[in-house]
Amino acid sequence: MEKSTKISFKELIGKSIIGNMGGIIGTVTDVVFDENTGKILSLDIEPSEQSPIPPSGDCYRLIPYRIVLAIKNVVVVDESKINSIKIIDRNTKQN
Repeated sequence: MEKSTKISFKELIGKSIIGNMGGIIGTVTDVVFDENTGKILSLDIEPSEQSPIPPSGDCYRLIPYRIVLAIKNVVVVDESKINSIKIIDRNTKQN
């Protein structure tokens, strides 16, 4: 499996996210980019009902791009590293 070398923002939004062990994680809702390099830093997701990521109200759930293993019809992530996600309240001002 491999990450796509070039993928547009529009292609990522709405893609399903599954774990490499078959777990259903959720759906991509937004993408966080490095402003200087344009590289993807993380994916904001909406967890599925079966997701190991708990629903947490009005929060960003950011999966680090480094745990993405492949992007084709779906986004495949390393399930063993799913605990490295960040949950950030959308109402908290970020610096």
